Amino acid sequence: MTNFKQIAMKKSIAILVLGLCMACNTATKKESAATESQATTTKTKKEGAKPMKSGDYSTLLINYSCDMDIPELAKVLQVLEADLSLSEYQTPGKCTFNLNGFGKNRLGGGTRLYWGPFPSSKGQNRKEIANYLKYKKEGTQFMGMDIALAETGDCYLAYQPAQGRMIIYNENYDQAFLINYDKKNANTDRTEEQHEALRLKMTDLANYLLKKHRK
Repeated sequence: MTNFKQIAMKKSIAILVLGLCMACNTATKKESAATESQATTTKTKKEGAKPMKSGDYSTLLINYSCDMDIPELAKVLQVLEADLSLSEYQTPGKCTFNLNGFGKNRLGGGTRLYWGPFPSSKGQNRKEIANYLKYKKEGTQFMGMDIALAETGDCYLAYQPAQGRMIIYNENYDQAFLINYDKKNANTDRTEEQHEALRLKMTDLANYLLKKHRK
């Protein structure tokens, strides 16, 4: 009889332990599911987050017309006025200048600078910014591409040095803004130092234009 009670007690303990294990597994699964759900929600919120607050750049990103002359541009780029001239190839809604002192184009003339808005979309701008930031965070650079927050704090400057251009992105507009300073290729004798100096001057130009047009 005593043995029977002992056996019954052992069985009861075993059942109790098994029940506790099952309860722990269930709690762990629920906790894991809750964590995954929270992570998914956070990710969804992040992906669906509103664009950053922005100033009004309508006169730059929508209705732009070249509003710079040689004296103003020379001051922004910190070059001599004599090194700048209007390009013979003018396009409505864009600025086009020739700049001497940063290598010569073997086809004739110095560096052709031009800038103006081009069609995009809010979604595309947001996607481009996200991709640039992702690569920057990962330390991945493709042909020197990089991104930086503009001095106004509501636009991004995307660098494409291999193409000799910079793009201003704003998540609140269906257009972007291109600044081109010619790529370094077989048709130019521009040095790497000159090419980098131009990239920095185009950064100054981009920040100047944003500050000038921000309302």
